Amino acid sequence: MPGLILAWLIGEGIIVYRNVAVKHQPPPPGQMLAATLLFALLAAAAEYQPARGAATAFAYGVDLAVLMKPGILPGTAPKPAPAPAPKRNGPSP
Repeated sequence: MPGLILAWLIGEGIIVYRNVAVKHQPPPPGQMLAATLLFALLAAAAEYQPARGAATAFAYGVDLAVLMKPGILPGTAPKPAPAPAPKRNGPSP
């Protein structure tokens, strides 16, 4: 169970970091609650001994997926789309 708690703390830390560093605001309570509920469900599944490893691996997989989402780490922000070419207001040649 300590591995699952560590995965939960890492996940909460990623959420807080993303909101504070990128959006310059605290995370919304609903976002924190949703993450906590996901890890609570995984903890409930981990109470069954044969499922403990799978639940812990899934928790770290969720952390990794959230961490690798574009824009979270420096230098991973998606490039902006190029501006469209200006349109002409006259007859075409």
